Amino acid sequence: MTRPSPRGAYDTALRAYRLYRLFSSPERVRMRRTIRGWVRQRPHVARVLEIGGGTSVLRPMVERDLPGVRYLSTDIAPTNSTDLVADARALPVRDRSVDLVLAIEVLEHIPQPQRMLGEACRVLRDDGRLILTTPFMFGEHDYHDYFRYTPRGMAELLGEVGMRVEQTVLRGGSFVSALGLLRNLVRDSIVGQPGGWRAHGRRKKLLWAVATVVMVPWVPVMYAALALDRLVDRDSRSAPGYFFLCGKDPATLPGADRAGLPTAD
Repeated sequence: MTRPSPRGAYDTALRAYRLYRLFSSPERVRMRRTIRGWVRQRPHVARVLEIGGGTSVLRPMVERDLPGVRYLSTDIAPTNSTDLVADARALPVRDRSVDLVLAIEVLEHIPQPQRMLGEACRVLRDDGRLILTTPFMFGEHDYHDYFRYTPRGMAELLGEVGMRVEQTVLRGGSFVSALGLLRNLVRDSIVGQPGGWRAHGRRKKLLWAVATVVMVPWVPVMYAALALDRLVDRDSRSAPGYFFLCGKDPATLPGADRAGLPTAD
């Protein structure tokens, strides 16, 4: 009988950890459900571009729901899921060549967010969509973290590059926000501050493993917080974050008349 290689065991453990991270958080579960609903509304999507994809945790779901789709994951700090190393502010992708752009928890890490949004608008087809998620009531995280956005602020930013918000979904409410801040405090006290985009070195990876085990009892508490938010804070002004479905503003497309409506050829 062939014994599994250490590398194979590591890859299996890494996949299991990523799945745990995806499903142990009600915010991530809600994100997955929301994005899946938006993706399924566009079954004819042929090309998907993910900006700042990292480990591309949503890629398997998108590829299952869109058979035959061409999925390109980009990141400036590549992982084993990255197809193309690229800066979100200067994407090496042709104009109007992509049907769907995903930017999952990326915009807050970009020091010039308008440039990233402008690039997303440039590569999208005129009928394409941008799915964007951002934190709000959420502590400073990861290596570089610059901004937080309200729905009104996001609408303003997108308007500057010729796009608009079509749908907004809250990631939770005040209870999820408050408990999430406490959860992050406990986790960061174990792991420490990041020294880069990825956890490098045996010691840092071990600390993340310890933090994961310590936070297991927190999982049902977070789901209870989400249930409370649905009861008493459904339209929260203190959401932990937002999911945005965005499209190009018809008034900015070629052939639009002064009223902002497409004209007949």
